[in-house]
Amino acid sequence: MKSKKKRELEKAKILKILADKNDYQLDPNAMINVFDITKVYDLGEVEVRALDGLSMKVQKGEFVSVMGPSGSGKTTLLNMIGALDNPTSGAVYVNGINVANMDDEEQTNLRLRNLGFIFQFYNLVPVLTTFENVELPLIFAEVPEDERIRRVEKYLTLVGLEDRKDHLPAELSGGEQQRVAIARSLSNSPALLIADEPTGELDTKKDMEIITLLQELNKDLNQTILMVTHDPAVGKLADRLLKMRDGRIIDEIKF
Repeated sequence: MKSKKKRELEKAKILKILADKNDYQLDPNAMINVFDITKVYDLGEVEVRALDGLSMKVQKGEFVSVMGPSGSGKTTLLNMIGALDNPTSGAVYVNGINVANMDDEEQTNLRLRNLGFIFQFYNLVPVLTTFENVELPLIFAEVPEDERIRRVEKYLTLVGLEDRKDHLPAELSGGEQQRVAIARSLSNSPALLIADEPTGELDTKKDMEIITLLQELNKDLNQTILMVTHDPAVGKLADRLLKMRDGRIIDEIKF
């Protein structure tokens, strides 16, 4: 009898083939193309539909925020786009790559080389210095040492922490730790930067500093950014705001 994991991998491969055969009309100028995705969690007698036929796109170089009440599907959507989970149906393309229903190895390579992540909790390694935390993804990607040093110094300067490179996370403020996380997310020059509540642990002054930094990255580097936030004041600082409810996008506001 096949193991559960093996059956799931075979199912994922079949769904990927079916997705590839669909005649999805990709927008060549879009970094993200999402087509009619659903995500259903089977909890025995209860079925939870976290995403319900959602379609959207984000243009290259665009800064888009997503808002909605708890349980609306915001984080689930980020997980689909960030190849952290697979949809039940539908297709997700990031930079022209069909990321829906990839296997574990494909998802890992995609995240390592094409995506950058910023989370509410900074997820820094406490025993590593600022420099070493930013360098870590580059080591995993087998980037040569000289190039690693160049990139780390570049992005620490970009986020204003070049003089804090030898400090441990515990020696930094919350805002500084989030800046380290941003530098780390940029170290592999990602096509797409995904931010999940990046200011959730910061006070009002520091959260505006982080959003201002993201705006600068968007404008100066033409960095595509997709951000989930619960704060309307933060959400409206993007180019466009998508409002979610019950697993769907119900409204769109351009600024």
